Amino acid sequence: MPPVGIALIGCGRISGAHLAAAMAVPDAVRIVATVDPDPAAAQKAAAPFGAFALTSLDEALALPDVEAVLISSPNALHGEQALAALAAGRHALVEKPLAETGAQARMLASEAARHGLVLAAGHTYRHNAAVATLIDRMADWGPLRSVSVSSCVFWDGPQAPWWATRSPEEGLILSLFAPHSLDFVQLVMGADDPLRVHAEAARWQPGWAGEDEAMITLAYPGRRMASVHISYNQRSVFDRKVLHFAQGVAEIEDGEVLKWNGEVLVSPPEGVLVNPRQMGGRRMGHFFEQQLREFAAAVRGAPHRCPIGHDAARLIELIDRVKASARTNSIDAIDPPFG
Repeated sequence: MPPVGIALIGCGRISGAHLAAAMAVPDAVRIVATVDPDPAAAQKAAAPFGAFALTSLDEALALPDVEAVLISSPNALHGEQALAALAAGRHALVEKPLAETGAQARMLASEAARHGLVLAAGHTYRHNAAVATLIDRMADWGPLRSVSVSSCVFWDGPQAPWWATRSPEEGLILSLFAPHSLDFVQLVMGADDPLRVHAEAARWQPGWAGEDEAMITLAYPGRRMASVHISYNQRSVFDRKVLHFAQGVAEIEDGEVLKWNGEVLVSPPEGVLVNPRQMGGRRMGHFFEQQLREFAAAVRGAPHRCPIGHDAARLIELIDRVKASARTNSIDAIDPPFG
């Protein structure tokens, strides 16, 4: 299959990971154009690829070699930019979250289906051997009864200027970080949506207005349960997923090591886990590379593991419910000035 011609929309913080991945998988994708309102940022991103450096999405959509867009702009722009791309007949891979609201995500999914286009959500951390093997082996382990996800990092203030302006209503960690963990829960729970959702949130740092720590519990049909703990305040980075099946316990440690009843089934290549308890102690490039391969396969009509269309939109509807619960239960912890 020829590589998919892509326009990268947004050349900010996260774009570097996507650009490095594109450089590593030239057989899957090629960067045709980069777009950013800052011409210097667009040019810097475009230069290694000999790509067009543009300042507007419309310019990119006018290029015949652009088959798809990769949207890595601030969250608030995802929905309108994805809609413009779909209306122009282009496939879209959108950095999480797919949209700011479930209603907007559903509209995008319907638009993609109407045009026969791929609308994929960039849930990067499902794209590695540990998660793929887990999904492929789950049927052998009996019914899943519960899952617990804990994902904790440390950000000493906003990693992009717009983080600081996210309100509790819009959500900070619940919009930026929770999609990773909730996507995993949704992936292992299958087609069912939770019957009940409860979220508690708090703000421990003064550099932003929104919440930076949260605990979420979810009840699924069949008395299945899930819990998610996320934090931007943990200096000892922690990433663990525990799944309780009828026949035993599966674990994914540090995002890379899959165990079944204590036996290691999958471990990463040497050098991936340098010091996983420190920020920057894990190499992440392979997640982004595999995501681009999966997206290219989806665009070409081949089997893939991307969350697309209405399945991707379900997650945004779930995040709506999580944020609503947090506003009800935690407003006193995240709304007043930090003190």
